[in-house]
Amino acid sequence: MRVLYVSPMEYGANSAVDALGQSLQSRLAENGIELRVICADFRDSAWPGSADKALFTGVEAGVDAIVVWVVTPDSPAAGAAAAMERDIPVITIERPHFPVAASIVYPNFNHGVYMAEHLATLLSADAHVAVIGGPSSVDDSELVAGLRHGLKVTGLRLVNDPDDPRYKNVSDVAEGGREKALNVLADFPRLDGLIPYNDETMLGSLDALQQCGRLGDVATVSRNGTPRAVQAVRDGLHAGTWDTDVAATGQQLGDLVIRAVVKREKFDSLCVAGPIGSMITPERAAQWQPWEQRIPYRPFQYGLG
Repeated sequence: MRVLYVSPMEYGANSAVDALGQSLQSRLAENGIELRVICADFRDSAWPGSADKALFTGVEAGVDAIVVWVVTPDSPAAGAAAAMERDIPVITIERPHFPVAASIVYPNFNHGVYMAEHLATLLSADAHVAVIGGPSSVDDSELVAGLRHGLKVTGLRLVNDPDDPRYKNVSDVAEGGREKALNVLADFPRLDGLIPYNDETMLGSLDALQQCGRLGDVATVSRNGTPRAVQAVRDGLHAGTWDTDVAATGQQLGDLVIRAVVKREKFDSLCVAGPIGSMITPERAAQWQPWEQRIPYRPFQYGLG
């Protein structure tokens, strides 16, 4: 059996995306299922057409199932429809606006609330906080909504608009985070806290804080629980990263695939909640186990040739 995974980013660009794919591959391999990968990078000009093209390729190759990370809820609708018409189950990360067999749904809003609550324990009431938003994807948009709500209910003052392009890291990588953090620091000299929406953005933000002489002066919190973010927590440079337990999410995806292609279960837009996770604080960082120690990492097999 062969399963196609349509990755939203090139390998190495985002360690959390890498870990999810590795976890999915590991769970499928345990059941004798081969994973093949096609990358449809959402940052490329060919996207979202490249995502539909990847699914069409899978359909023509006769794969047994397709797993795709839904970046925006309306894509890849055409490719998914073609697969479903051929009775090839499409299983997604995040719930799209078009029919699929099943979806893993991240509790993004909750993550945002809990991140804000953690930051509130570190700052005084009415502290000034900025948020660096991300791409207009399903998960990141819901996360920012949760951050807004969490900051409001905890009494922290949100000083910027995270959806303003000046403060929005659509690149999803560290260098973009550095650029947007420099904009925040230039526009809001009185800043007590900063929430970069993900760990890659946080790493760039730490560079910006150091450049401006504010490292250690502004408390930072981010999401994903990636190895470099955990190390920053251990080093006392970062107040916490929310570990989404992405390895468990990949295993959940694998279990849905197994149910669909091995056990022949028929899903009808089934939604399964992903793990909520926990905040990795300085106290918890010492016990944190890197993803590659939880799951085996093997090179991906790209394409369907």
